[in-house]
Amino acid sequence: MPQVSVIIPTCNRAQFLRAAIESVLNQTFQDFEIIVVDDASDDATAETVRSLADGRIRYLRHERKKGQGATRNVGIRDARGEYIALLDDDDEWLPTKLQKQVTLLDRSEERRVG
Repeated sequence: MPQVSVIIPTCNRAQFLRAAIESVLNQTFQDFEIIVVDDASDDATAETVRSLADGRIRYLRHERKKGQGATRNVGIRDARGEYIALLDDDDEWLPTKLQKQVTLLDRSEERRVG
């Protein structure tokens, strides 16, 4: 089970999606899965995701549009990670983002339990 599930909802934004996914793949923290949820795109979204060929990437697709909220929720329901991270398809993360957040979350958990 990955520690972090990164959910990326998308619709017809293949031109941005590759950079968003690569920014996750380039994280210093590597215990994650990426779930791309496609809200019925009719562009090259599926091909973009397949071209990245990383076993941590899962691609889910709606056959008809359901909207951004429903698309995020599908990714969250399918997530296996301890933590959920949401990333917009036109956004990119700095390389240490997940490491910093997981460290902070893990420490806050220790404080609560201990």
